[in-house]
Amino acid sequence: MKKYITVAFMALIFLSIESVTPKSSEAGISCSTDFYGNTRCVDSGGGSSNTRTDFFGNTRTNFSDGSSMNCRTDFYGNTNCN
Repeated sequence: MKKYITVAFMALIFLSIESVTPKSSEAGISCSTDFYGNTRCVDSGGGSSNTRTDFFGNTRTNFSDGSSMNCRTDFYGNTNCN
């Protein structure tokens, strides 16, 4: 019985450490925000994004591959992106 408890405890420790360790896809991303609140992020693979927020709180993100995403928040706090 002690062996089963020890194995379960070791598995729990391993999963706890694994959950807080950054994955390779998260590594190498750096972001900076300028005086106007625009955010620029660059990853280690050369990809980047620029996000701008207008007076109404709507955001527009342009990606280095040419795609873009617009998001707006309604009166109730729901955010819709397209």
